[in-house]
Amino acid sequence: MREKKVIWQIKDGKRGHENQSAGLVRALSKLLPIESIPIELAQEKASWFDYLLGSRHLFDGLVNPDLIVGAGSGTHATVLTAGRMTKAPTIMLMTPPTGIRRLFDLCIAPEHDGTKGPNFITTRGVLNLIENTNTKAPDKGLLLIGGPSKHHSWDKEEVIQQITEITESCPNVNWTATTSRRTPATCESELNAIQASNMQLVPVEQTDADWLPRQLSHANYVWVTEDSVSMIYEALSSGAKVGLLPVPRKEKASRVLRGVDHLIAEKQAMPYTQAHCDLSTFPAPPPLNEAERIAKIVIERFSWS
Repeated sequence: MREKKVIWQIKDGKRGHENQSAGLVRALSKLLPIESIPIELAQEKASWFDYLLGSRHLFDGLVNPDLIVGAGSGTHATVLTAGRMTKAPTIMLMTPPTGIRRLFDLCIAPEHDGTKGPNFITTRGVLNLIENTNTKAPDKGLLLIGGPSKHHSWDKEEVIQQITEITESCPNVNWTATTSRRTPATCESELNAIQASNMQLVPVEQTDADWLPRQLSHANYVWVTEDSVSMIYEALSSGAKVGLLPVPRKEKASRVLRGVDHLIAEKQAMPYTQAHCDLSTFPAPPPLNEAERIAKIVIERFSWS
C-alpha cells in the first residue's frame, strides 16, 4: 500500500470550479497523506470519443491515481476517461447532466440543485478554500458586490444606497468594497464616488486568486449582494458575521433563491434593512466547514481509513 493517496485534480482554468476541487483536496490532505497531481485541460483533455474507445495514450508518465476529481462541465469527459483508463474512482463537483450522472462514482452538488441519487452527496453551497481563522479584526468589514445574473437583475441606486447606509451606520468599521466580473461599470463608478472616509474600493481587476481568502481571514463583518451565491458561502465558511444585500429577483422562487431564503430563515445570515444594517448585533452562527465534512465522507465511502 502506498504511503500517500494520489489524487488527479482535473482543472479547466476557471477559478470558481478549481476552488471547489482544491477545497476538497486540501480538506482530504488534512486527514490523510495526499499527493495532488494537477492536470490542466489546456494540455491534457480527453474527448467523449476517447472515453468510448477507452483510450490509453493519455496521461502517459503520471503516477496512477487513487481518486480523480473535477468540477464543471468541461471536465466531464476527461474525468470519466481517466477513470476508465486507471480504474480509479471519480468525483464530480457540481451536478452533471442527467444522462451521465450514473457514470461518476460520486457527485457532490449544492443542495439547492435539488438532485438526488445513490451516488449524490449534497452540500450547503459549493465547496471552497475558505477556512475559519482566529485572525479576525473587530474593525474590519467587507462589501462584496456582484451584478446581474441568471436569477437577479440589478438596481444600481438601491445598491449604492445600501452601502452608503452601512458605512454611515458603522463609522468605526473600516470597510473594503470589491466588485465582480458581473458588476456594471456605472455601478463601479458610483461606488468610487461614495464619500466615506471608512471605505475603500478595490475593483476585481486589481485582485488576484488569493485576495478574497486573505480579506475573509481578517474580516469580522461581511455584506454580500444576494446574487453572489458562491461568495455568500465563502463568507459563511470564514466565520464572519454575514449580511445579505437584496437585489431585484427575476422570479419569485427558484432553487437558488430558496437556498438564500433558507439561510435567512435559519439565521445563518442577516437580511439588510435600513433599520438593521449593523452586523455587530447579529449573533454569528458556527462557520460552515463543508469541505471537511465531505472529505470525511469520501474517506469512508472509498474505505481509505
